[in-house]
Amino acid sequence: MCLLEMKRGEMAVIDTVNVSGELKKRLVALGLIRNANISIKNFGWFKSTVQVMINRSFIALRKDEAAQIMVHKI
Repeated sequence: MCLLEMKRGEMAVIDTVNVSGELKKRLVALGLIRNANISIKNFGWFKSTVQVMINRSFIALRKDEAAQIMVHKI
């Protein structure tokens, strides 16, 4: 499932991050790597943005970025 399919407060583990180039480098630098634990904290209007917590850091992702991150619930 993609990150947008999760509900607020749910925890998951990242399976894949299906992006490339500079965006991939930025997400890896923020800690969005395979097998990392991630938690959904908030959604923006109409899920246009997603606030997640990873490694005790809060990160805001755009809808198109979050749709490329595949996870499974824990």
